[in-house]
Amino acid sequence: MVDVSAEVGQLAELDELTGPAAAAVLDAAGWTGERRNPAKEWATTWRRADAHAWIQGPGPVVQLEFTVWHRDVDEEWPDPDTYIDELYDAATAELPGLVAQLEAGVPGDRLQRVDDDLTDGADYIDHTAWRISGKVVLAGVKHDDTDAPVQLVVVVRDSSAEAEDDGGEWL
Repeated sequence: MVDVSAEVGQLAELDELTGPAAAAVLDAAGWTGERRNPAKEWATTWRRADAHAWIQGPGPVVQLEFTVWHRDVDEEWPDPDTYIDELYDAATAELPGLVAQLEAGVPGDRLQRVDDDLTDGADYIDHTAWRISGKVVLAGVKHDDTDAPVQLVVVVRDSSAEAEDDGGEWL
């Protein structure tokens, strides 16, 4: 699993989490911009090793989502419910390691774990959330759709309501 704690620390230090600023952090950390939305001035889809990062939002304020673990859902499985439950269990088992990695990493000493609902309406199977320097950091397991992979993600966004997911318009 790719360690994104250094990137989280750098993103937290930004005065404003904008698309160009987030892209600069990813580029400096060795991520490769893979696809550009012609309407954006910055690369929106990034990759490093087997991890992905997406800069989401219409701008100027954006959020960044790292996918550090994912498993595709195989539709041909004999017992789909058991199979999905096993994928959820596997992802949930990885979450404590990711949480420990973030808390021990560069921003770890400044992360303030909170019990508030910081999911911004997203449906997570399990998650942990922190506040740091006016930002929200969330590590969680999600499965957005039956055709989508089960994912372990880290989300960084401004704690203000300005940073909103724009329903996939970032692709």
